Amino acid sequence: IDCATNRAGPVRVPHIACDLDRKARPHVPSSSVHALTMRAFVTRRALWSLRVACRAQPGSGGIACVEDTRAAVFAGFPAYWASEAQHAGLRALCSKVPTTDLARKFISSVAEVDLPANASSEAPPPPTDTRLDIDFEELLTRPARPPRPGRPPSRASERAAAAFRILRRSGVVRDQALALYVNSALFPTAAAAFEDAVLSRARPRELAAIGALATGGAVADALFPAFARFVLREYRDQVTQYRSLVQTADLRAAHAWFPLARALQRRIVYHAGPTNSGKTYSALEAMKAAGSGVYCGPLRLLAMEVYDTCNAAGTFCDLITGQERREVPGSSHVSCTVEMVDLSRRVDVAVLDEIQMIGDEHRGWAWSRALMGVPANEIHLCGDGSAVELVRSLAAAMGDELEVRSYDRFTALAVEPGGLGPGVYAATQRGDCIVAFSRRDIFEIKAAVERETSHRCCVIYGALPPETRRQQAQLFNAGDNKYHVMVASDAVGMGLNLNIGRVVFHSLHKQFGGNERAPVSVSMIKQIAGRAGRRNSEFAQGKVTCKNPEELGILTAALETPLDVMVTRKAGLFPEFEHLEVFAGQRPDDTFSETLNQFTRHAVLDSTFFLCKQDGVFTAAQLLGETQLSLRDMYSFCMAPASSSNMHVLAALLHFARVYATGAPVTLDLQLPRKLPCNTLELRQLETAHAIVNLWLWLSYRFDEEAFPGREGVQQLSADICDLLHRGLRKVTSLTKASGSARASRAVDRTAQRPSPAHERLLRPFEAQAQALQRAQLEERRLQRSQQAGEGRLLRARQSAPCEGRRRAESLA
Repeated sequence: IDCATNRAGPVRVPHIACDLDRKARPHVPSSSVHALTMRAFVTRRALWSLRVACRAQPGSGGIACVEDTRAAVFAGFPAYWASEAQHAGLRALCSKVPTTDLARKFISSVAEVDLPANASSEAPPPPTDTRLDIDFEELLTRPARPPRPGRPPSRASERAAAAFRILRRSGVVRDQALALYVNSALFPTAAAAFEDAVLSRARPRELAAIGALATGGAVADALFPAFARFVLREYRDQVTQYRSLVQTADLRAAHAWFPLARALQRRIVYHAGPTNSGKTYSALEAMKAAGSGVYCGPLRLLAMEVYDTCNAAGTFCDLITGQERREVPGSSHVSCTVEMVDLSRRVDVAVLDEIQMIGDEHRGWAWSRALMGVPANEIHLCGDGSAVELVRSLAAAMGDELEVRSYDRFTALAVEPGGLGPGVYAATQRGDCIVAFSRRDIFEIKAAVERETSHRCCVIYGALPPETRRQQAQLFNAGDNKYHVMVASDAVGMGLNLNIGRVVFHSLHKQFGGNERAPVSVSMIKQIAGRAGRRNSEFAQGKVTCKNPEELGILTAALETPLDVMVTRKAGLFPEFEHLEVFAGQRPDDTFSETLNQFTRHAVLDSTFFLCKQDGVFTAAQLLGETQLSLRDMYSFCMAPASSSNMHVLAALLHFARVYATGAPVTLDLQLPRKLPCNTLELRQLETAHAIVNLWLWLSYRFDEEAFPGREGVQQLSADICDLLHRGLRKVTSLTKASGSARASRAVDRTAQRPSPAHERLLRPFEAQAQALQRAQLEERRLQRSQQAGEGRLLRARQSAPCEGRRRAESLA
């Protein structure tokens, strides 16, 4: 199969060349490849047949291109252009894949139809039909016969109607219609109209010829060309509108979105290595030595650390995160989070840290955007080697030069046999980092260690503000106090330099809502375990173990997994505002949440990319659906960092949007308690308050100062909350050390009780709305469970009832 297409002029399917067996088609010489040029669109059935044949020939090399073409067809976009490598791979199939049956299936499942690229051009000329001797163009110009009530249709009419039913139900026909931009909503209407138009005008001889197709299995080949011409003539406006809609959702060739970067001949240096190998240090040294540079990190913590390091070394550097801006006079370097990189500012050197996260299902789009769009002469990528091949393919598509540098760990990493030991957390040592995957486990472990040993524990988990995590890390690294143990979540895997001697996994399984448990990924195990051992510290030899000896085998296998198994195969994408703006222009009556859903359905990507999951964005879009916001303002509010699982934060987002929509200034006034938190519930109240403050600050940088006044006061409020959290964590430690086991347990987790009145007042401005959102969420879950239960009863009824009684069982269900 030779995928040779022409971008200019009418949109055409790739040419199809098949080696046809003499027995299958006697008129085709078996000694040569017979090229059948068909102006057609590839369908599901043909590609599935081709895919099966390719899998039967592992060395054919064409399966990747088949998958790419299938992805394009499923998305509804008719034109697909393969790369040169894929051209060669498909051409090789002619000599490696058996084509006798495959060729017949492939050719029989495409239709000779062409949609002009210009919507105003004439409909395609009628093809030569070898199955029906009917001129449909002349037939459809005849006057329709008036209906005759009470008179039964003739047998010929009934058989012709049966042929049209086959046409309507054919998946092949639906795929071919979709390739003509006749979507699933228009197809039933157009098919019914075509049937009525033909049956009301056809003569008895023509009806008999059409009816004969019902048993001949050639309905699609015979009727679809006429149906296509009918649709393009009668429903041209709807087809043109849907065609424009699909084209606005085309996310292929994403590197072309960034013309400033494409105008440069960039050099990419990939620093590939494990944790504690010096790869990021080498990249940062290159950035410091350049006249201008930008560092893009995955976390605010990393951006803050690079900001401090650069300025301490005499390289003046600004800090830009979603919630903070710090400008240094005379600076030519910037340290930012990856989402905040300025793609309009040209620099000499850019550093993109943790590049393997380009494949993250939620945030991968930010790495893709930075890699393809940053206008830098030299780009240094840091991460493990799992994304090397993906970056290589992207660099080739962008025309950039790529160099790969490999690194090894500075210190050895060994698995400690036997687990933590018989005393469990009584065996905790100085420099240990115990990793758990739930907030409750973290505080229970902290209480157990402080109760059974002389050590005190620092804690790090995702809900803590970056400033508090940094304070806890400094407390742990100081060495001149009793805080010798760290208890942390997977947030310890990146963003902090910690003097860890041994990593202890509390469990190698994560728990999600209820009793659902899932194993920790190999890449996460490697990332966290790699934090053990640090050059130029008292723990040069890194150790890793588990609380449960039974999980040591899983741990060892994960650490021994080679990098070539951990391959990042695709890069994440998410539409820019400009994409959604153009798409929304095609559907002006849709809400923003409907626009997002429709864009996701119609988005077209090639095999290098996938569309990132943005559950928070969809939740926010549904929440803000009734607010009177412009499209751009709605996009900004929906992209704000508001956790979809925290009702108070969602209530704050809704409040801010409603106030902004009225034109009034959006202010934030939280009454901080003077009393330090003394249990985990009061700590959670402060964490939620800080998330609301972060949300307000993020929005304040997207809108003008008149809309969100008083930023300095809110920034001070954020600092005060971080200080309360840091001191509160130390107070919880003091209570645990000074108490017996019973009181220690009460200090660890008192979620069943109410917080103190001072802490309860903290979130009172958003309490009523949060409770309303909670009730709505519970009701939605109840309806979902009820619907699932009804579907389950129906399925069981279908499986258990005999054929003759199945309809009754379904009605009862």
